[in-house]
Amino acid sequence: MDYTGSLLDGSIFDSSKGRFPIEGVIGVGRFIRGWDEGVITMSLGERAKLTISPEYAYGQRGYSSIIPPNSTLIFEMELLGI
Repeated sequence: MDYTGSLLDGSIFDSSKGRFPIEGVIGVGRFIRGWDEGVITMSLGERAKLTISPEYAYGQRGYSSIIPPNSTLIFEMELLGI
């Protein structure tokens, strides 16, 4: 899966573009809940834009200094394999 993650202000905090696509099993808690619930609805080759509320992302704790607490995240994703 390829993705680019950004905050509501448009600042990009992470991207797999230009690196290796990310791999892993969806729905087992490896990824944020918004990915677990959003990616599972995608078809192979589909591109989607997921808007993920803080409760389905990193919530009140945020993530390091990269993602502030209570941030809504935007992910532009492409499902490359199943």
